[in-house]
Amino acid sequence: MSDVSQPSKRQQFVWVKDKAGNEFVCPVDVLKDPKAMKPEELENCVDDAKTVQPFAGG
Repeated sequence: MSDVSQPSKRQQFVWVKDKAGNEFVCPVDVLKDPKAMKPEELENCVDDAKTVQPFAGG
């Protein structure tokens, strides 16, 4: 039985910015070209502006 708390490999992330200037954190393997993101690729990313930042008053 495998341990689900231990990932099988280390996942890499990258910061990307869309044309409107919004920043996202995305797994590298979901983006075909970080400079030309498609909306369906952004579904696997985290929008930086929508994440809670508890130490910043959010």
